[in-house]
Amino acid sequence: MREVVYTQSFAADLAQVWSGRVLDELDRRLASIESFPLMGSSDVRPTLVERFGSGLRKLPIAGYVIVYRYSEREDRLEFLALPHSRAID
Repeated sequence: MREVVYTQSFAADLAQVWSGRVLDELDRRLASIESFPLMGSSDVRPTLVERFGSGLRKLPIAGYVIVYRYSEREDRLEFLALPHSRAID
């Protein structure tokens, strides 16, 4: 069974989202990633790799970017951050 982890960093970023529309869309996207963890792009900016390490994936959503890592070997999905797309260098 897949292990799903939401980091404190992700939770802190999520707490900054106030829009009900964005939160609803985020719920749908997170569920999609949980079902299909390889759906996000592996083309991640170097600044995110410096902060979170290698093996990252990203999926844009309404001005934000879901940053996560999936290990097929461990079947582990880790949601790492939800930065605003403008905040990513």
